[in-house]
Amino acid sequence: MSKVDIRVVRDLTESKKRVMTNVVQHIEQRNEKQASKSWQYGVLTMILSICLGLFIFNQYKDYQQQASIIPPVLDEKILELQLQKDSYMNGKERLYRASFDNFLYLESNFAYAKSKKIVPSQEQVHQELELIMNEFNYDTMPTMDERLQKLQISVEEFIAIYAKPIAYKMATVNLLMEVSNTDYKDTSDQVRGWLVEQEAMDFLKQHYDKDITILREKYKIPKKESQMTPVRSGRVLAIKENEFLVVSGVIKNDIGQLSVDELVQKHKNGTWFPLVDVPKTLTIGDKVEVEYSQALGNDGSKSFIDYKDILGIKIVEEYQ
Repeated sequence: MSKVDIRVVRDLTESKKRVMTNVVQHIEQRNEKQASKSWQYGVLTMILSICLGLFIFNQYKDYQQQASIIPPVLDEKILELQLQKDSYMNGKERLYRASFDNFLYLESNFAYAKSKKIVPSQEQVHQELELIMNEFNYDTMPTMDERLQKLQISVEEFIAIYAKPIAYKMATVNLLMEVSNTDYKDTSDQVRGWLVEQEAMDFLKQHYDKDITILREKYKIPKKESQMTPVRSGRVLAIKENEFLVVSGVIKNDIGQLSVDELVQKHKNGTWFPLVDVPKTLTIGDKVEVEYSQALGNDGSKSFIDYKDILGIKIVEEYQ
């Protein structure tokens, strides 16, 4: 027979009760802690969800605000302002063709830049807005007060409806010209600008041809009048990737004997033309006649150099 103390056996019931009580208390405390942690996790999840929702909402709101300030292509508000000025000059409700052409140049560059996902910053738009408002405020034909009176709006409304959209477009076009530096390396600013304008105009006609036709008919824009176009005769002295130089008065024997700069200084002239739609056989020394319609500017550092667009070219004498 085992020598187990009977008192210990009797006391075992109380021990079991204590053990059970301790176990139950431990389980209850653990459940309370877990419930507390679950509550904390729930609150944290809810806070994060709210923050994420607010972030997404603000991003969407910012996108909507950004999209709302992007003016449309071929915005007639610009034509309204130009019509104000032209009517003041001609005494009739008539838009000059040159004004309409300038409108198309701005709109084509803006549309082209927009297609390339070019977006100006608010600071860039604000800088352009200041310049534009200065021009409007200094204009005397008509004055700013006369514009506001005719439109029956306040200065603030004028800025929101007319000036800001124009500023946005100008800032966008400026960025387009900056980007074009990469596409047209080693090209003069004047010729580069002309090349980009031609690309932009082609883009506008391709995508907005019907809209342009409607505006032409609405504002009764006359067809382009035929006019005599000037011609520059001379010899080709330089050919780059996107332009070529013509100097008048150069004789064949001068080529190779004097540098290009020396020939320009000697003959006191030189014109860079865009290298567009020219004969494939065009070489340095060829005598040519280049037809053009407008000046693109000049080079301030070289008083004898200017830049012109190109309508056509004819090789009069090949260099041999």
